[in-house]
Amino acid sequence: MKVLEIRRDAASAGELNKTLVIKIKNQNALISEPSSGELKELPRNLYTVDPSNPFDGQYWTVTFDPGEFVEFIKINLNPSDLITAGRVGLGFQLAETPGANINDEKSQLGVELGAKNIYDGVYSLAWTNYHPAANPGYTGGTTEVELRTTAANKVKIYWPLAGAFACPSILNGNLTYFGIQEPEYTINTSTNAVTVQNAAPGAVTFYSMATGFNSRYVPASRTFNVKWGYNYGAGGAFDPANTREWTQTMVYLRPR
Repeated sequence: MKVLEIRRDAASAGELNKTLVIKIKNQNALISEPSSGELKELPRNLYTVDPSNPFDGQYWTVTFDPGEFVEFIKINLNPSDLITAGRVGLGFQLAETPGANINDEKSQLGVELGAKNIYDGVYSLAWTNYHPAANPGYTGGTTEVELRTTAANKVKIYWPLAGAFACPSILNGNLTYFGIQEPEYTINTSTNAVTVQNAAPGAVTFYSMATGFNSRYVPASRTFNVKWGYNYGAGGAFDPANTREWTQTMVYLRPR
């Protein structure tokens, strides 16, 4: 994986045709996010260094051969490790460029690293939802949502309009969502069957799939068709007095 591109700007062909060896300092303070603390350093045990850019634990060594003006810092890792590592990154700072000048405005950079599964992306969501008091008419709407990778075969719904992991709903005639409910969709990679569960931290509400509905992912059209909810009656039957339920169709639009 190429994590950083480095370019040299030679003032003359003579300079470009020389070998240039530079040192880039490992500067992971650059990737910190003081407002939330979510972004962490990529754990050292999750990657190995590409031989083309040796790393001694503090400095990366990058060599431009004669005529080269673009080089990369590269690492080797398992994409699945990135999926489960949370928000991680690496920080870099130009430290040594013998015989060359460092542009202070472009001398340091923090890079966030991540991996996405094949279900990740921006989707058009068409839905209806049922609530016995707040939406007995089972009405709904259409909006764009993101499905964000949480595991190799899982995605969690993020609603940009709300700026949160949340499931769009109609309640008392208003477009809104339930708090402490973050639906996560698990795809059976053998059958494409889909199950939905509440992945919100501290969740106390948990879902069941609606009986008699073939909740599934359709690879050919990159579409989710799902029906799920909670407070079902005996045997999973829909209970109009208590059930909360969503019927959703999500069609892939583009990468996020």
